[in-house]
Amino acid sequence: MDVPEEERREANRIGAVICERLFEIMDLQGDIDALIRDVHPSPFGSARYENSRPETLQRVVAMTAIQFLLFEPKHYLEGNEEMQAVGGKMIELIVAQLKELQKTEP
Repeated sequence: MDVPEEERREANRIGAVICERLFEIMDLQGDIDALIRDVHPSPFGSARYENSRPETLQRVVAMTAIQFLLFEPKHYLEGNEEMQAVGGKMIELIVAQLKELQKTEP
């Protein structure tokens, strides 16, 4: 399929903006984790993902957000037990998706 050069450039520009924002979120997640945990450095952040596709970055950001929910004590809020059960299932799904995306990485 032939795509006009202008469309290709616009898609690349949008992809770069999306990646930039996701890297910012990933670094913020690392900063938050560093403040919460006693052991440093945080395993979160964008450093290991600089060459990843936006799809991969989105899943890593979502998985990290879910992990914060999973580590929150169940008794803090009503409904946390259900949230943690769903979060665990979502992480399993995201890990499977990341494995599929890894197979297609250049």
